[in-house]
Amino acid sequence: MKVAIPAWAGKVSTVFDFAHSLLLVEVRSGKEVSRSEIVLDQYPSMLRAVILSRFDVEVLICGAISRPLAGIVTRSGIEIIPFVTGRIDDVLDAFLNARLADSRLLLPGCPAGATKLRRRQRRFRRGQRGADRGSGRSYHEPNSAAERKRFFERY
Repeated sequence: MKVAIPAWAGKVSTVFDFAHSLLLVEVRSGKEVSRSEIVLDQYPSMLRAVILSRFDVEVLICGAISRPLAGIVTRSGIEIIPFVTGRIDDVLDAFLNARLADSRLLLPGCPAGATKLRRRQRRFRRGQRGADRGSGRSYHEPNSAAERKRFFERY
């Protein structure tokens, strides 16, 4: 399995859309086998999904990600684990040991803050965009602490 983590200064990049580099980690039997880094500065954000597909990435662990890019990434068959922050080695270790639900690895203010903001915006737009209809989420975002814990325990 290949795991991708957008990187900046040894930490998970806050927003995947603007990350400078991408760390690709090959995982076999729950252990890291190899690492490589790809510079993303030259690629517009929407082409980043193509890069993930080209390198056969199965899981993207990231901080925030825009809805349009998240939609493209998930339609490519790549699982997104959003709202993660911290040192890359700590995040990778937590992923390999199914401990990503640790509160110190969650991006501050997310996902509850992001969900509230979208609900507020939807009131003013009245569902003009398809992604804002219904739940207001274009990909799975855990909104409660219990749901967030179940979401991250899968990994």
